[in-house]
Amino acid sequence: MMKEFDNIKTSQLSCLLNENTTLKRFYPLIPVRGKLIEGLLKLGIEDKYTFFDMMDPAGTDCGKIRRQLEERLDLEEEGLALLEQFLHLHDFTNRKLSEIRSVSAEFMGKLFSDGIKMSKDYLLLCMRHPAGEISHKYGVDEEEAVRLFCICDLMRLPGVKELRASLYFDCGYCSLQEISAQSQEAMRARCAEYIADNHIEKSVPFAKELETQIAAAKVLPHLSFGK
Repeated sequence: MMKEFDNIKTSQLSCLLNENTTLKRFYPLIPVRGKLIEGLLKLGIEDKYTFFDMMDPAGTDCGKIRRQLEERLDLEEEGLALLEQFLHLHDFTNRKLSEIRSVSAEFMGKLFSDGIKMSKDYLLLCMRHPAGEISHKYGVDEEEAVRLFCICDLMRLPGVKELRASLYFDCGYCSLQEISAQSQEAMRARCAEYIADNHIEKSVPFAKELETQIAAAKVLPHLSFGK
């Protein structure tokens, strides 16, 4: 896990825990989400990393900690395990840059030569340096450097790989921050229009798929190029 990319605040869990934005196996958590959030906050668990630190503390009886959490959160063993799985659901997936076909092979080759081979590597690089500096260093247009950053950023969303990320980017949704402000109806209509107008072989995202991704975009950390 990478805290910069996938941490989620406890207070925002209700955004993800509903029938429109999560898988059916997590539905048992929905009716108790308010009580769950309140209980976690009372225990000082303000985000998912704090939760996992408490679940697996070094040199401590983990079983004892789990039993205490079950009691204080009023959860059965299965319920706590389900919560743990749910919090892992949006863990960052570090993808190979070689999967991305919408930037030039020349740019990719220069990045690979510099040891930048994974989406994590490129995101961290861009978070530390401005776009102009990246484009100058690798001899590419700033637009291309920005496009790759945006594609890597969008691939932090659940279920989003290069094909879907490039569609969102081409439709004008260039960051999680931008997607977080959208409605699934507007996004779906825009994607359908873009696919039809440009005669491309990509599928229109399903409504629940977009609801899930918009919710995730609201709660995951928002990234930007370094100043």
